Amino acid sequence: MAWMGMAALGAWVSRRRWDRPAVFLGFHRGLSALLARKSEGTARWVPACRQKTSVSFLSRPDLPNLAYKKLKGKSPGLIFIPGYLSDMNGTKASAIEEFCKSLGHACIRFDYSGVGNSDGNVQECTVGRWRKDVLSIIDDVAEGPQILVGASLGGWLMLHAAIARPQKVVALIGVAAAVDGLVMQFNQLPVEHSGRKNNTIFSFFFLHLA
Repeated sequence: MAWMGMAALGAWVSRRRWDRPAVFLGFHRGLSALLARKSEGTARWVPACRQKTSVSFLSRPDLPNLAYKKLKGKSPGLIFIPGYLSDMNGTKASAIEEFCKSLGHACIRFDYSGVGNSDGNVQECTVGRWRKDVLSIIDDVAEGPQILVGASLGGWLMLHAAIARPQKVVALIGVAAAVDGLVMQFNQLPVEHSGRKNNTIFSFFFLHLA
């Protein structure tokens, strides 16, 4: 499959149970190596049949309900964080779930607020709100330690989630992670728009992270 040839930006491992240095591997090798490491005291899960995941919804007070699909399995689980306006039914999200399914690991894929099956208006969304979506999935849907897989803009949100939840995130994998793309877009604005920068891209991507 084409997705198996994608290059991972790297795997970041926390100090708790995964006491090894960061490594740079191909996507398939890197993900296989991470999932091959077993957390202490984790029960082994063997799938009896080919599971199918159905859409569930996470209800949140004062925030849009989030649509997600959760594949049950052994720890550590994976959470796929999609790119800009991508949803959980994309080829990368589906391929990663299939890969986890083949190894018996848990996997979660979801839609941001205003995207796919989730509630909300995408025109009212900011990167900060999508960051809250990622944290909601980690806090209220995921169980146990998690490996975050972020694609494109999801790679940037992945880093923010790891900083916010270091006790739950044990590794990171970036798939064409756009960790600097936002700054590049800001710097590439024409000079004639420089006076409006603080009210446009800068405001959208940076001021709304709180």
